[in-house]
Amino acid sequence: MPVPRPWLRVLGSLELRIPLGSGTSTDTAISPLEADERRLLALLAVTATPRTTGELATVLWPERSTDVALGTLEGVCDSLADLVTASGDTLRLSDHVEVDLAHALERLRAWKRNPFAVESTSAAELVELLAEDLLPGWGEVWARQERDRFRRVRLHALESLCRRLTEAGRHEPAIRAGMLVVAEEPLRESARRALIEAHLAAGNVSEAVKQYDAFVETCAKFGLVPGAELSGFFPPSPAWPVLTVRRPIHLGGAVGRGLRLEPAARRSQAGVGVGSVARG
Repeated sequence: MPVPRPWLRVLGSLELRIPLGSGTSTDTAISPLEADERRLLALLAVTATPRTTGELATVLWPERSTDVALGTLEGVCDSLADLVTASGDTLRLSDHVEVDLAHALERLRAWKRNPFAVESTSAAELVELLAEDLLPGWGEVWARQERDRFRRVRLHALESLCRRLTEAGRHEPAIRAGMLVVAEEPLRESARRALIEAHLAAGNVSEAVKQYDAFVETCAKFGLVPGAELSGFFPPSPAWPVLTVRRPIHLGGAVGRGLRLEPAARRSQAGVGVGSVARG
C-alpha cells in the first residue's frame, strides 16, 4: 500500500491535506495556511518549471522592494518546511507533494494518447477532474492568466470527451461533460451540438430540444442565430412541438445525423399533430 502524501488542491479551491500519523494510514487533515503560504503554494502548483526566488518574490509581492519581498519569501519557505524545495536560486514544490492539477493534466495526456479507451471508468473520472476551474475567484494577474490557460484546455477536452463518450454509448458522462462546457460558454455552438447529440443518442429528445431552444434564446440576445448545421436537428414545423412532447424517439447509436420531418409529412401534418420522423 502506498504511503499517503500531502495533497494540494487548486481546482475548485485551494486546500492542503496532510497525512495523519505514520505508515500507511489514509487519514488526512486540512492544514491551516496563512495568506502568503497559500499564494506561494498555489503559484508553485500551477508553474510547470521551477521559478527563481527573484521571480517568485516579484510576482507575489510586486508592491514591495526586492529585499523586502525576498525576505518575505524566505520566511514563508521556512514556515512551509519540507513542502517546498530550494535548489540554488530556484524554488519548487517538493516531489512528495501531490497536486490535483498535475494529476488531471497527466490523466488528460494519457487519454489523448488513447482517446478510444472510454469503456473503463477513467474517462468519466477525467470528466470530474476537469469539472472545476483553477483557483476560481483569485484576482492576481498570474492566477487569472493560468486560469484562462487551463480553462481553454479543459473546455476543449470536455467537448471532445462528450463526443467520444457519446460514440461509445457512455451517455451519462457524455452529457455531464457537455453540460459543463455549455454552462461556461453558452454561445459555444460546437459544444451545444455535442450535448444535443449526447441527449439524442440517449433517447432524451425533450432534453435535446430544451438545449436547442436555450441556445436559440441565448443567440437572440446577441442578435445571432444558430448555424445551419445545428438548426438541421430541429427544423421549423407545426408538428414539432407536439412531437417532442408526445412521441419519444430512440436513435440508438445514430449520432450526429440530425432529426427532421420529411417535407411531405410537414405539408400533410401542418397544424394537425404528430408527423412522421426520419433520420437524415
